[in-house]
Amino acid sequence: VIVLEKNAYYYHTIGSPRAYVEADYVKKMFIPYDNVIPKHAKSFVRIVRGVATHISADTNEVSYRAIGSDDKESDTTEKLHFDYLVLAMGSTYAVPIKQDNRDYARSVTETKLEEVRSRIEKAETILIVGGGAVGCEVAAEIKAKYPDKSVTIVDANKQLIASNDLRDKFYSYLNASLDKLGVKVILGERLTERLNGNSFEKRTLQTDQGTLIESDIQLLCGGFRPVATLVQEMDATLVTGRGLIRVNTQLQLEGEKYTNMFALGDVCNHSTPKLAVWASEQGKFLAGELIAVIRKKQTGFTKPFAGVATEAMILPLGPSGGVSQLPFCGGIVLGDWFTWAIKSRDYFASRIWASVGATVPN
Repeated sequence: VIVLEKNAYYYHTIGSPRAYVEADYVKKMFIPYDNVIPKHAKSFVRIVRGVATHISADTNEVSYRAIGSDDKESDTTEKLHFDYLVLAMGSTYAVPIKQDNRDYARSVTETKLEEVRSRIEKAETILIVGGGAVGCEVAAEIKAKYPDKSVTIVDANKQLIASNDLRDKFYSYLNASLDKLGVKVILGERLTERLNGNSFEKRTLQTDQGTLIESDIQLLCGGFRPVATLVQEMDATLVTGRGLIRVNTQLQLEGEKYTNMFALGDVCNHSTPKLAVWASEQGKFLAGELIAVIRKKQTGFTKPFAGVATEAMILPLGPSGGVSQLPFCGGIVLGDWFTWAIKSRDYFASRIWASVGATVPN
């Protein structure tokens, strides 16, 4: 098993809202891969550090450029052969909530996180552009840390976290919690100017409804884009209009030519919600299916990934609480204590560091 990965560490994207306000949290954002391969698997699993440049379905090869210890790409292209290929390229998002996918050095992202934190600390009025889960988390983290700052969320949808199927009780709790923190929310209005990233200048922006919003800094909490360029170049018909890789219920790429290729997580068009927990479940599912076929315990890939009947979400709103919906009984909604106990304390940092054999720094 070969894992082609461009970074020397796992970037803990989930924890970005906390890193925006807490300098000490930044060191928890970079999880080393040093011990990610268990001892019993080191004889048949290896990590190759590099960035993929081409996929050939005709030769079953992935071309890539190696990345050295200096975090620079090699000028030389190398190739890896595969019998089965799993594509888990994920998505891009506003930087530095996610890393810029062209930056491979930890120091570059650390500097960007520090800049955002410093700008938040100095600002009096802050505009959050995007009212999804990340936008709500960032707004709440700022108000919890700096209760005297003015924080406003603006989103074109009629409700916060509109892309997820959550119960009315969840939304009621969310709205009440943000109101209690003092976060202002403007819904159903879109900025007339499109932001491509964070902006750190005093500005007055206008919505399509004529509302004027003054702010010292503007933080973009949006910009989800699947990283599907390699597949687009291999076969454009495999990519949807939204940029997602077309897969069947078994997570195989569509078409007889691609039965040995799979895609999971943010990059594929499976109906599963685009959350890390479900990408992990898809990974476990595919691993089991591949093992069964390779060991000839089954003849092909016919078992569908079950998907999600009821959506789940655990949403921190500052370090001491939040709101959660669990995928049981039609969606049980729980509040501050449960969310704090599960996620709000450290955004899963301790759990994820431990999962790759690493010790989270204090």
